[in-house]
Amino acid sequence: MGVTLFQPPMMPADELLREQGVEDAGALHATDDPTLQRLVEEARCRLGTAMAGISIIYRDWQYLIAGAGIPAGAYSRRTSLCGHAILRPGELLYVPDAQRDPRFADNPLVAEDRLLRFYLGVPLIDRTGTALGALCVFDPRPRPGLGQPQAAQLVSLADAVVARLAELRHGQPASAARAPA
Repeated sequence: MGVTLFQPPMMPADELLREQGVEDAGALHATDDPTLQRLVEEARCRLGTAMAGISIIYRDWQYLIAGAGIPAGAYSRRTSLCGHAILRPGELLYVPDAQRDPRFADNPLVAEDRLLRFYLGVPLIDRTGTALGALCVFDPRPRPGLGQPQAAQLVSLADAVVARLAELRHGQPASAARAPA
């Protein structure tokens, strides 16, 4: 039997408050929104990756509420890179090659499924400062040398995702959504 060295994401010290923030934001109920789907597809196109997603981290799960190149649904938080991204609100998690990163090299998504080599995630921070999840792009190929313009584009799209989640929480129709950045 092999030894797995990868580290699942830690739970934030304020996890119960963060989970309450996810509930209060209504983020788990934002599935099937065409605006969020359009934003995630735009993220994938702008950064030229195979996949992109909007994930909400809640309890033991990563809920992909919109996906491009990957189906929406529930995935284990244990193997989630987005679970790592929420630990540092205000910072991007950039992994140019997960196979060469000791934090993730033995992660089953990297080592076994070979689904993920490149990852870039921006925490989705609501108006109260709660990290709800992340907007992420990822690819089965490594992507060294990410530039500031690409990172800035993803941050801008993450801001649009947070704004849309707030609109949905307050009952605004999808047609009232602001245009993507």
